[in-house]
Amino acid sequence: MKKTNFSKIVSLAFLVLVLASCDNYLTFDDPDDKTVPGEYYTSAEEIEQGIIGAYVDLRRALVTNHAWLMYGEARTGELTVDVDFYDDVVSQDLKADNYDLQQVTDWGYFYDAINDANEMLEVVENADSDILSTYQYKLFKGEALAVKSMSYFYLARIWGNILSAESASFGSALSETEAVELAVGFASAAQDLLPWKLLNSDGIESTALTAVRFSKTSAITLLAQEDLWLGNSDEAYTALIATTAEELSDSLSTFGLSTGNDRRTDVDEDPLDGSMVWISLTELNQIYPEGDSRRDNMFSISEDDELATLKVSDESVLPLFSTANIQLMLAEAAWKNNDLVEAISFLQAAADGATEDYSGLDEDSFADALLLERQRLLMGTGQRFFDLIRFGKVADVVTVFTTQDVANGAAYWPLSQETMSGNSLNQNIYWSN
Repeated sequence: MKKTNFSKIVSLAFLVLVLASCDNYLTFDDPDDKTVPGEYYTSAEEIEQGIIGAYVDLRRALVTNHAWLMYGEARTGELTVDVDFYDDVVSQDLKADNYDLQQVTDWGYFYDAINDANEMLEVVENADSDILSTYQYKLFKGEALAVKSMSYFYLARIWGNILSAESASFGSALSETEAVELAVGFASAAQDLLPWKLLNSDGIESTALTAVRFSKTSAITLLAQEDLWLGNSDEAYTALIATTAEELSDSLSTFGLSTGNDRRTDVDEDPLDGSMVWISLTELNQIYPEGDSRRDNMFSISEDDELATLKVSDESVLPLFSTANIQLMLAEAAWKNNDLVEAISFLQAAADGATEDYSGLDEDSFADALLLERQRLLMGTGQRFFDLIRFGKVADVVTVFTTQDVANGAAYWPLSQETMSGNSLNQNIYWSN
């Protein structure tokens, strides 16, 4: 891992575009690339642009070469992505000699996002009292913490053992559990700071802005995912159940990454476009049976081409968190807390439109039903392979792996030679062969 220089070159033109559909107040008069020194941050607008820079690097980490799908549905072969290394990913040949695949195997953008966030946390804390309002201070700090949390969470789930980018332990090895625990701490702090709805420059709640920047809803969703990964079902349930209060029904929001041009790297501006991403009709029929109303709601189906493409309501946003996931995680948390009746209730609420009758599920059948509904409802968000890891189903679905392969680390992505250079990390047993 190479440490990002905090006097980094930021493509301001991209920062203008990244949220242009939400609020024009995020623009600069001069959109040319320029170096941003530490003393640059002398206004709330400039600090906000620095926060957006962290989102830019997080977006690069997930969208470059459709990485979020390579880590998710593409790796299981459920969604097809029209890139030349797709077959390598499906066959689990993750060390193949392909430049684009090697980019997906590199974790640099995630650490860029973390280092961006660390810099902005320092800037926010040291900003003069007359620069930031209380709202801005809490928002920017919360966003930086949430970006850090999400980045560490992805790193741990993709690679397992990773490295710390925190000043007190910079470069030291973190186990998967330690990394996710670190992420939990950041997400917990973020959800205490963030508002349910973000305000635009006129002080009016903005649905569009809330959809592409962290809010309390998305921070809670992230925190619950991390707690469930660690087996902390009580904590996940406590965080999530508060969102079901009737008075908050209009406050909940989805979350995704703003799409647009990126001058630094080749990031697809419409990453779920049907010419790039689709599912075969055979695969679709296996996942969504005839009569399941989600088929037509979520997909444009071509019988002639024998494929289906995801319907995207807003091409300016790549959706990652949905409110349906809250119900699914509540079902999981309740089930793991031995309350099967409540778990079924949450699952049924999430699975509106399914053909199955889930009312008669027992302890043995609930996990498969929940995993199936997560596969159906979260299609395209990149969570599928992570769910298989958490539910212990990788070898069942990815049949090139044995149970022993998974135990030896096959579910993780291999570490590149550059990644392991100059630190204590070693390739796990499976990928060292």
